[in-house]
Amino acid sequence: MALVGLLPWVEPASAKVYWLTVSIHEDLQGSLGEEQVKQILQTASSIMKHQTGSWTNDCDVEFKLSGQIQFFNSAPAHIKNAKDLEAVHLVPADVKVVQEINYCLGKFRKKGFAGCAWRAGGRQKTVIVKLGLAAEGNLWAHEFGHTTCLPHRMAEQSLMTPCPIGLLSWRITQNECQHFLDGPMLCPSEGPSVKCSKK
Repeated sequence: MALVGLLPWVEPASAKVYWLTVSIHEDLQGSLGEEQVKQILQTASSIMKHQTGSWTNDCDVEFKLSGQIQFFNSAPAHIKNAKDLEAVHLVPADVKVVQEINYCLGKFRKKGFAGCAWRAGGRQKTVIVKLGLAAEGNLWAHEFGHTTCLPHRMAEQSLMTPCPIGLLSWRITQNECQHFLDGPMLCPSEGPSVKCSKK
């Protein structure tokens, strides 16, 4: 019997698309426009499918801008403590852009953080980033990963590195890809912290 003609035709699965709202502190008006945000999100999407040498991320996830960029002044542009961090988390947007993040992970740091998705008590996280990093697409993807409950992972070129995020921070595992596909969720705990080794 010839069964070849009876094999089911399977439509290829389409990418998981996250339409993200973006709000920028009004002190930063004019420093980040719609086209720049779209480019950052395109770069973050490219990381999900990035391939170099024998490593391929092969994660069918895309990030796109939803609506127009909004501006906020209901929370500070400089995050210095838990109260500031919570106020920014409560701004109604998926991604919030601020001028400075000196408080994250339950601690204060004078040199600050490039991004923060940490939120005490396992509550719903949102992405908070500051401007001025060369690898903004990598940073936004990294922080979005934390909203899916991904912890830091120490490995060469890991997107989820605890070390400063750079253009070479892009590798994700299949488990990490599954988190990106599953999307943001309430994280029961922050889990053990992985420290960046100082060289």
